Amino acid sequence: MSDIDQKAIRQRREAILFDLDGVIASSEVKKSEAHVQTVLKLGGTSSQRLKELFGEVIGLSYEETRDRFLECGNIIATPGIKEAYRGTYNSIYRSTLEDVGLAPGARHLLQVLSSRQYRIGLVSSAHPEEVATILRRNQIERFFDVIVTADSVRNHKPAPDPYLKALELLGLQRTPNLAIVFEDTWAGVTAAKAAQLKVFAVRHPLNHNQNLNEAERVFDSLADDQILPTIDAYLSS
Repeated sequence: MSDIDQKAIRQRREAILFDLDGVIASSEVKKSEAHVQTVLKLGGTSSQRLKELFGEVIGLSYEETRDRFLECGNIIATPGIKEAYRGTYNSIYRSTLEDVGLAPGARHLLQVLSSRQYRIGLVSSAHPEEVATILRRNQIERFFDVIVTADSVRNHKPAPDPYLKALELLGLQRTPNLAIVFEDTWAGVTAAKAAQLKVFAVRHPLNHNQNLNEAERVFDSLADDQILPTIDAYLSS
């Protein structure tokens, strides 16, 4: 039976929605390294704080992140520098996408959720080509019934728009209680909560400074064996 046929026979209305970077994919380290390399290529100052800055800004928009890195590297953010930053960063980061693997436990969790006939969505602020590359490289496209990317909505996280779009695509606009979100940043948790969704947060090496207190539960990784029973408990309540 084809993947399309398998999706067509799913009976559950409940959905599990995932952020990509830092939740499904271990891509945040590559982003951090790309920002540091971009600052240095533009003539910025190297420092320990520059190398650790991404842990402070994770979850912010690209523009906010860029400006923080420029400031930390003692570079004046002129329009020309901002344009050069985008091109340099995109070139560096996208050259590493084929090396981005999945976060611990991600593939197994997707497999189990799919076998239990949950609908599965991806809600990312990344650009479509970046999302597509990571999914293709790790051969997990087939698990997702809906995919929302940076081009899907005008307002990005922490605005609720990406999650509202996912609910619309799933036909759950009026029943957000039938979905659970996995996020790893304050902005993502805030967006999901604003869309009236239950949120589980996932910790990883770069988000320990993030305030995830608004999440219903916080797990150390997607490999935690309490995730599945917790999903069942929250969706049955």
